[in-house]
Amino acid sequence: MARSSVRDVEAVVAGRVGRTAAELYEVQPYYQRFNQRNNMARQPFWNSVAAEATKMRAENLSKLIRSNRMGYELIDWAFYVGSNANMVNNGFSINWPNRQGNSWQPLSRLSQPQAMLQPYINYGKLEADPVTATQLIRKVARQFGADEVGFCLLDRKWVYSHWFDEETKQDYPIKFSDEMGYEAYHEPTQLENRTQVIPKEMKYVIVLIHEMDEGGMATAPTLTQMATTLTAYSRISFTTVSLAEFIRGLGYNAIPSANDTAISIPLAIDAGLGELGRNAKLITPRFGPRCRISKVITDLPLVLGQARTWGVTEFCNICRKCAEKCPSGAIPLGERSFEPLGVFSPHGVLQWQMDHMKCYQYWAEVGTNCGICIRTCPFNKPEYWNHDLVRWFVRRKNSNIDSFLVRMDDMLGYGRFKNTDYFWRE
Repeated sequence: MARSSVRDVEAVVAGRVGRTAAELYEVQPYYQRFNQRNNMARQPFWNSVAAEATKMRAENLSKLIRSNRMGYELIDWAFYVGSNANMVNNGFSINWPNRQGNSWQPLSRLSQPQAMLQPYINYGKLEADPVTATQLIRKVARQFGADEVGFCLLDRKWVYSHWFDEETKQDYPIKFSDEMGYEAYHEPTQLENRTQVIPKEMKYVIVLIHEMDEGGMATAPTLTQMATTLTAYSRISFTTVSLAEFIRGLGYNAIPSANDTAISIPLAIDAGLGELGRNAKLITPRFGPRCRISKVITDLPLVLGQARTWGVTEFCNICRKCAEKCPSGAIPLGERSFEPLGVFSPHGVLQWQMDHMKCYQYWAEVGTNCGICIRTCPFNKPEYWNHDLVRWFVRRKNSNIDSFLVRMDDMLGYGRFKNTDYFWRE
């Protein structure tokens, strides 16, 4: 194992003091686990307003492509189609748990022609201490394509109370094996009544960060930008599934997950990978909000990270650029609150409360998933010495310095829309 990797693990062990996302964002006693049904991505299946916006989004995208408008030209359409191909091919859904590619069981147990598959064989169980196992998982996750890797306990607050089934258009409970009536399950299981059961031993989470290309995101809200987003999700469909299958090969259980099963951002915060921004995105030290998150839930014992602050909340209090540039006005200009603006978010978490329906309706206008709040965020910078210096100043948590940095960000033209030629010619 590389010396730097060993130092990373040792630093996490030495620095763990028990802070959690729940503590950082002052989760209230009345908080209840969130139902995936209310996630904005699931609402088009049952909410007529969201369903109409989804229909309009497809229609507007088609019109924009046929008009050959900049950012919606043939080359952008081809990029979009290609970016989604891997997920279509392997049946990976970013929102639907225990489905085809992101099965909760070893993939060779799926009902496919056995001639095409290596039979599932259990050769034993890896015997390794948590430090060695953590080093191994970090190495393999990066080999499979993860840009950042973190580890945390599975705080059940962030596990959905129910998962949403696209086939039946209904939600079903997610239970744990230490709850009454589910004690017999030692593997992640979906019952005949569609209740999903997670074994109580599966209390570790491997959180993976996947960068989105800076040039592609600079074209937001065009189709080029959406293809850039889907490229990251396509990488997730390879990395996350592969890592889960690797863990199963070691003799442990694994649940691969993108936006399903549990809320990703607080788990990433618990793993020490970032903080929550005004734009409701994870802000990472390396990529800012220009990334997507996936995770693997497992019973393989691992060394745990801890939630860390590096000035994001203080900076977002001063900045407001994402809110000012949001075409739909979905991002609040004011203070954080415990109460959401609808059913889109859980009650009792101190955060900037997005109006997710406004956001989704603007997606319908432009036919994509927008991304302007990512493009305009001052943390959305590539890794250069001057940007690293700015991040160092942000960590000082000084409001006067933060105000100066926001003004300089504007003066230097960061966050402005860039023609898709910028992406295709860079």
